[in-house]
Amino acid sequence: MLAVGSLDSDPYTKTGCYMKPVKVFLLLVLASYFAINLLVYANQRELMFVPTPDHVTPEEVGLADVDEVTLVLESKLELNSWFGRAKNGQPTILFFHGNAGAVNHRAHRFRELMAEGYGVFILGYPGYGGNEGSPSEKSFREASLLSYEYLRNLGLDAEDVVIYGESIGTGVAVQLAAHVEAKALILESPMTSAVDVASEHYPYLPVSLLLKDRFKSDDHIDRIGMPLLVMHGDRDTIIPIKIGQELFALAKEPKSFVTLEGAGHNDLQLYPVKEIAREFIDSL
Repeated sequence: MLAVGSLDSDPYTKTGCYMKPVKVFLLLVLASYFAINLLVYANQRELMFVPTPDHVTPEEVGLADVDEVTLVLESKLELNSWFGRAKNGQPTILFFHGNAGAVNHRAHRFRELMAEGYGVFILGYPGYGGNEGSPSEKSFREASLLSYEYLRNLGLDAEDVVIYGESIGTGVAVQLAAHVEAKALILESPMTSAVDVASEHYPYLPVSLLLKDRFKSDDHIDRIGMPLLVMHGDRDTIIPIKIGQELFALAKEPKSFVTLEGAGHNDLQLYPVKEIAREFIDSL
């Protein structure tokens, strides 16, 4: 006589019971991963751009020799930027700042550079410092070209303009320098692209598929023929120095790379960047 086994003794039934919660768990993981990606995609500009919205005038930070000028984009957006004129025979620094704060947080740049006799124009980005509009790579690119044209319309020759970018502003500076003529290009803590930087911080996300504002300097740097200076801290955890070195390797001569030993990303003002930039400009 054949014995009738219980359900618990059936290995196929056991496997089926085991696999069902595993499948549910995997589906939950995939759903959560998809939700995270969707959340990042929807809020990426809030993560990338951290503007200070308050409007501040140069006088409020003690810059009596600096004027506030208004640039008007094709979309009719008005951008307040700051401009300090150069002394005779000195170039003007067209400066593009990083992703946080606003122009007034770079007041020290005006003091340092204008003390050398240089003129300084720092672009006020859309959505920053009380400006209209929203930050994006496209709006930054349009505004950067407008700021360059503003200086040229004042009568400055291309050889009177030095393009200077810091952090995400290097992406703006590189794209501008690839399309206009200028005396030189200076980059602090540059990146090959925002995609490469995001991949360093979020290796578990498909950032190459998610990012709207890519700032691909590596697509533009080899079209630049003007002298290039790159400065990068070797302890930079936001844009690791290896990324700056990779961008530098793609650039044409003449070019110089200065490693700031011990420097991170947000403390470069504690290092001799002003002196290095001055020596570079004076050597041209």
